[in-house]
This record gives sequence, structure tokens and C-alpha cells, in this order.
Amino acid sequence: MHLTILVINWGIALAAIFVAFEGRREKFSLFNAGLTAIIFGIIFLLGTIPVWHDFTASSMIIFVAIILIVLGIIMLVISWITREYHMIEWTDMAVSLLVAAICLLYLLPHKGLAYLVVPELAMIGGLVLLYLVKTNRLR
Repeated sequence: MHLTILVINWGIALAAIFVAFEGRREKFSLFNAGLTAIIFGIIFLLGTIPVWHDFTASSMIIFVAIILIVLGIIMLVISWITREYHMIEWTDMAVSLLVAAICLLYLLPHKGLAYLVVPELAMIGGLVLLYLVKTNRLR
């Protein structure tokens, strides 16, 4: 069952990412990279709530989440100091939610449906955000 859920979510995320990057102009920004890293870290931290009692399962995910959040904050500070482009790319945020959900589905030990709540909510949030961006309801 775990593999089936992972493959279905992977397919949905892959299709959404192809739609997201269609006709895209590349604009790298430390600001957006920092926000993306922080989103990844927060999703990973929230995903460890069901396995909080099992330190061996949650310790690696928490370690990666803290590193991502710290790197994201450093990138945001550097972009603020250099007065870089500070416009949020919502497509990047949607894609980061989708990819974080897939990573979390892969990393979490699955013993029940409680483990799927955070990854599935992140997947739904990413799809809704991507829909809002593609229909020009969010700029």
C-alpha cells in the first residue's frame, strides 16, 4: 500500500511540475531559494509529528529540516543585505510543496494512515497554489 500511495503521489506531482514549468523564464533569486528551503524544512518538521515518539525515525528528518530552515534564513538575510529581487514566485512555492510531500512520503515509516496527513495536505496545498497561479488568481 505504501508503494502505491507513493507512486500515485509521485505521478501527480510530476504532472503538476511539468505544467508549472511550461513557458517559464528562469529567474534565480536567493529570496525565493530561501523561502523554498524554509517551506521544505517546515513540511519536514510537521511531518515528524506522528513519529515524534520514535526518535530513530524522526531524528534524521528533524536534522535535515533544521539544516534547511537555517540555510533558508541565511539566504533570506543575504538577499535582504544585497537588496536583491524580492518578489515571491508562487510557482516555486507550489512546486516546493509538491516535492516536499513526495520526499516526506518516502522518508516516513508507514504504520498507519496518520503518517499520510501532512504529506497529503502539502500535496493538496501545492496543487491548489499551482491552480491559483495558472488561472491568474494569484500574482
